Amino acid sequence: MQFTCAKEDLLTAIGTVNRAASKMQKTILECILFSCAEEVITLRATDIALSIKTEMNAQIEQTGEAAIPAKLLYEIISRFPESDVTFKSVGETSMEISCLNSKVVLQQMNADEFPVFPELEDKEQIKIPQCALRTMINQTLFAAAVNEDKPILTGLLFDIEKDSLTVVALDGYRMAVRKQTAISDIEKKCVIPARTLREVSRIISDSEENIKISISGNMALFEAGNTEIYTRLLEGEYINYRNLLPADCATSVKVETNMLKESLERASILAREGNNNVVKFEIREKNLEITSNSEMGNIDEQIPVLTEGKDLKIAFNAKYVLDVLKNVEEPEVLMQYNTGVSPCVVKQENSDAYEYLILPVQLREE
Repeated sequence: MQFTCAKEDLLTAIGTVNRAASKMQKTILECILFSCAEEVITLRATDIALSIKTEMNAQIEQTGEAAIPAKLLYEIISRFPESDVTFKSVGETSMEISCLNSKVVLQQMNADEFPVFPELEDKEQIKIPQCALRTMINQTLFAAAVNEDKPILTGLLFDIEKDSLTVVALDGYRMAVRKQTAISDIEKKCVIPARTLREVSRIISDSEENIKISISGNMALFEAGNTEIYTRLLEGEYINYRNLLPADCATSVKVETNMLKESLERASILAREGNNNVVKFEIREKNLEITSNSEMGNIDEQIPVLTEGKDLKIAFNAKYVLDVLKNVEEPEVLMQYNTGVSPCVVKQENSDAYEYLILPVQLREE
């Protein structure tokens, strides 16, 4: 195998597939498989659960395949000067990589041992702009469960309906729901690992160009440009998220997003000094009072708001509310409550594009 390509193109391609390479050293799964055809170089990496493939252009002198450790290769290429890079096989076990006056020889692994990539049959597909999918992932991913007590909650639900996609994440303390129009002729639900979607968000662009999502059996495929991302789906029954969203509310508060976020950030400084990071809300006509207390001191802030309904006292883990506000792009949000012990819903007024549900902290009677 022998080819020459631009360092920038090579580094981008390696960086893309490297996200799927296993961190276990001395195994074929730590490698990137280079497949050199007559007109294009294909790079593949996999840890079995996640597999990524991308293509790049190059001047090809000799076709062939080579499996090269991903981490080592990326570190070397990133430190090469800005010029063309040449790969040249040396015997059956070594690869010579050169750039201007630099030359490195790396040991290859047996390319024949590299796992065969999945092939999806009878694919059901949905298309959505890459920028929209990236926003949906970023605005829900934070609410996915981290621990493995309930493995199904470590993924995000993709609820695909005719002409729309809804992405849902929940961990038992909060829930994020994000809806977007899409090109779809199918109706299907599947749960995609949060780790996969984190990598998808990093790889895709902010362009309006569509990404194609295919579902088949226990696999999903994301296709964006010349890159393909394969992942296993999580098995199990996801919670019926629609039943968790209250049908009505007793207290409604419209508030400036940044004003509330900045006030909570100040209150959380003292809340962190306590044992549970709790901040208290007291809602009265045209006013939201935020307080937090710890052994180190206390804070009390008043925020002007528009309210409808009953006065209310309620408390939250400050982090859960801040996570929502940091991911809201609108200047104002609507917060809806029923009682001091029932969930709060944060949403955009007159829209169901997003809905966040946050469980309160139950306080002792004062």
